Amino acid sequence: MNVKEAIRNFVFEPNGTTTFADALCDFIMEEVAFGRIKGGEKFPTIAEICEVTGLSFGKARRITERLAREGCVCSKPHIGTVVLARKNTVRGRVLFALPAEDTCRYYPSQLISVLGRRLADAGYAFSVATFPLDAHGNLAHLESELLRATDLVIAARATPRVQKFLSESGVRHVFLYGDKPKYNGGLWVPFVTEDAISRFADHCAKAGVKRVVQVRFEDNETLDAAPALAEKGIEASLLTISRASGGGRARLDGVVRCAYETFAAMPRSEANGLFLFWNSFLAQGAFLAFLANGIRVPEDVNVVSLADVGVGPVYTKSITSFELDPVEAGETLSNYVLTILTKGRIPRPLQIEPEYVIGETFPPLIPYSAVAP
Repeated sequence: MNVKEAIRNFVFEPNGTTTFADALCDFIMEEVAFGRIKGGEKFPTIAEICEVTGLSFGKARRITERLAREGCVCSKPHIGTVVLARKNTVRGRVLFALPAEDTCRYYPSQLISVLGRRLADAGYAFSVATFPLDAHGNLAHLESELLRATDLVIAARATPRVQKFLSESGVRHVFLYGDKPKYNGGLWVPFVTEDAISRFADHCAKAGVKRVVQVRFEDNETLDAAPALAEKGIEASLLTISRASGGGRARLDGVVRCAYETFAAMPRSEANGLFLFWNSFLAQGAFLAFLANGIRVPEDVNVVSLADVGVGPVYTKSITSFELDPVEAGETLSNYVLTILTKGRIPRPLQIEPEYVIGETFPPLIPYSAVAP
């Protein structure tokens, strides 16, 4: 789509505060930021803008002048006005913050790669900072990065402590997955949507599951499948695991140990139903405990887990899981972030839809068998 076609397709929505000309400027800059108008394209003359929009000559000229001030277009001798590629103009800075232990994992690496490329193409400087999951860890790296001019922070798996730190910084921020924010002001992008939970509940019902145990940390409010399961007549209970046991979330091996200690102490008679883990490392600990107690997976107990979302993959590949395509998620998040940055407003809440993958630990559409008391 060339610039003239984009202007012709522009639909002005009056809001009482923005003029048509300003809204058109914002629209053009957004189209350039999203890559729908390419750098190097010939920009319409003032007369052509008047013809397409019906604006007066003076207002049309002010549009071109503002776009030039914003670094969106420039005038070249013997050529006229052309669109500048956004990568040639730094419009601001975006910081991606994540736990230090996640920096070498496949999912966040792919997501960061896509997000960084899209933001750089749109003219934004992009950098990455880390923080510890330990409740008493040093936030110096994150703090030093925030001292630089930052327009937006995207924080993946932010702990309550990091959430509080960012809320007090005064910098706009978006939380990606992790614990649900416990205060107002932070945008939160959850992992599993209501539609995905609904599909999960449908499959449980068809497979004859009678009971589902949700397993998560005691203060995590991220997800709850109970309402959808209750609609299918399936009993849903919640098993909370203390972060204090086994080293809590300070280290990955501590997370695994949290679950191992809980499930190793669980009486065999209670190990029935389907276990739904909202943390893949908790699922690993449960697997080890089940094996130690002679409980077979999936013959005796079924397990479903979160996978590849910052907390790392479950290494038993046969597990049933909620999974995201990191490239697709990166593109979706990029569009969301660019809307915030280019329009200066908060868009509708973002939901990134995962794929519900049926693995060997959840036999599809066959009668469910649990461990006998």
